[in-house]
Amino acid sequence: MGGLRKLLFLILALLVFSFAYSQDKKMRRADEIYEAGEYYRAITEYTKILRKEKNKNTKNELYFKIGDCYFNIGDYKKARSNYRRTIKVRSLEIDSKIRLAEIQIQEGTYDEAIEIYQDVLEMDPNDTIAQKGIESANLAKIWSEQPSRFKVEKMKEFNTKRNDFSPTVDEKDGYDHVYFSSNRDEAKGKKTSFITGEKFSDLYVSKFDRKQKWSDPVPLDSLNSIYDEGTPTIVDGGRKFYYTACKAEKGRKVGCQIYEAQKVDGEWMNPTKLDLVDDSLSIGHPTVSPDGNRIYFSGRLQGGFGGADIWYCENEDGNWSKPKNMGPAINSPGDELFPFMRNDSTFFYSSTKHPTMGGLDIFIATKNEKGRWVSENMKPPFNSNGNDFGIYYYSNQDKGFFTSDRKGSKQEDIYWFEKPPLVFSLSGIAKDKDTEVLLDSCAITLFGSDGSIFRDTTSIADKERKGHFKFKLKAKTDYAFMVQKQGYFNGKARFTTDSVEFDKVFEYEILLEPLNKTFEIPNIEFEFGRWDLTESSKHTLDSITKIMVDNPYLVIELSAHTDMIGSDAANMELSQKRANSVVEYFTNKGIPNGRLVPKGYGESKPKVILKPDIKYPFLPQGAILSEDYILTLSPEQQVVANQQNRRIEMRVISNDFIPSLD
Repeated sequence: MGGLRKLLFLILALLVFSFAYSQDKKMRRADEIYEAGEYYRAITEYTKILRKEKNKNTKNELYFKIGDCYFNIGDYKKARSNYRRTIKVRSLEIDSKIRLAEIQIQEGTYDEAIEIYQDVLEMDPNDTIAQKGIESANLAKIWSEQPSRFKVEKMKEFNTKRNDFSPTVDEKDGYDHVYFSSNRDEAKGKKTSFITGEKFSDLYVSKFDRKQKWSDPVPLDSLNSIYDEGTPTIVDGGRKFYYTACKAEKGRKVGCQIYEAQKVDGEWMNPTKLDLVDDSLSIGHPTVSPDGNRIYFSGRLQGGFGGADIWYCENEDGNWSKPKNMGPAINSPGDELFPFMRNDSTFFYSSTKHPTMGGLDIFIATKNEKGRWVSENMKPPFNSNGNDFGIYYYSNQDKGFFTSDRKGSKQEDIYWFEKPPLVFSLSGIAKDKDTEVLLDSCAITLFGSDGSIFRDTTSIADKERKGHFKFKLKAKTDYAFMVQKQGYFNGKARFTTDSVEFDKVFEYEILLEPLNKTFEIPNIEFEFGRWDLTESSKHTLDSITKIMVDNPYLVIELSAHTDMIGSDAANMELSQKRANSVVEYFTNKGIPNGRLVPKGYGESKPKVILKPDIKYPFLPQGAILSEDYILTLSPEQQVVANQQNRRIEMRVISNDFIPSLD
């Protein structure tokens, strides 16, 4: 932790403890420094008192307060060391354990944090902080494993080994200016913060030039002082500039305030303090509504929900109204900081409230159908177990910047995020269904619901594609494709990119059926001794109709076969009538009669078992179900064999049917 986020405020102590002030003047003064948020300075004062303190209870309170100071400036190693000194002190045990659990979360060790929270619940089953802590830690573990389309990377052009934070953008049609806060070594002021012990922060700007590169950040010398400036925001089409400044005036208690600057000859000039609150109070982190008539900011003001809240003032005839709280949909007993209004119905801010992945998390609030704000944690990659805050989201694009001290950051670093367009593609191969050998020279035609048609041809000789067909696809589009090869039935498939939320390669292995073979059409049944199709048989034939439609040049023979029961002549007549019934069904479905040749074979062509059925082990592979073979079987087995012989088959005669011009 560092930078203006900690300094801002005088208002932003994460937790104010209820220790009674010592009557000792030095202790009372140290407590005042601590409660003012000057943690680095408070460590020095508490340590001086600790060296001379004899009372054991007072020493324990001092260890706890020193631990809290280190916690707030992000030195978790020293914070943990001090909390461990008080973890067995009855009056401080629960608070110490909760702080240690929070450190584990900040370090990303959620399971260890849950164990500590569970220890707290054994001591106090109703402790809501521990209850919410466990829930948050479990959610953080789940969120960390969920994919996101957003890409995030550090902005090496902006970041230094110091704190760089709270970016805002003056959007300029591809030549953007990014303003941000930094306490880098070249910052103007030479003094150090009583909060962090580091240099005060200044305002900087980097510009995206015609070479598509970011310029080296330069300070805004017209606005920077020897004290803190930061958290800028640009409004009114780049004509107004709001930011936070923390001035010091001798003999006066002056808080951080919001200033407005105007652009004069291309430079930000004439900073003017806005009269939003009394000078003795601290506010900061401004953002402004699109119409410029409402300014939002963070502050610990009377009437809030506990910690720092987000407030707003309205422009009333050129004057700003008294601050109004944004209410419980945004604010909580924790801290709400760094507001950013993207538009009238989308509002971003950072908060320590539940559920959080650790420290400050970025939240998004949108208005529901009743016009009320509804908040949601933005989850990874925006949030982490560290502190994530200070987001800027472009007005009409899914991209922007935010700040984080997550793992991999030097201190507080600026990160770039973007939601790239969805990328879809089709990739596939075609194989012979029987041999599973990869087929060469297949013609593929892709049809899109947007009217697009694309073609490709497979080539095994192509070393890069190795027999694959490939197409780029569009989002929110329905697709169908056909695979054709001489001597094979056409292959076909359908899919859609609609409602697919992540990049995807649609992969297909198309198995093409050779034409030069006879196929049994399964589950075709007739009434005993009759040629009328049953209803269940018609459903099976519908699938064959589809094959005929997909392969419009095929001419097929439809053959019917009977069992050995009855005379040869009767079976031949019956099989021909059954074949005619099947052809009649197809012609009624629109298949031209010239593509269909009915043929009855009676019992003259007994079935050959090509693939054994485990239900009928007495019919092995290669068995020919002739009358002689069937008579060797038991009566029950003969029934099954006769059923196998009663069948309808199809065979491709030619692939050169010429449709009638009618």
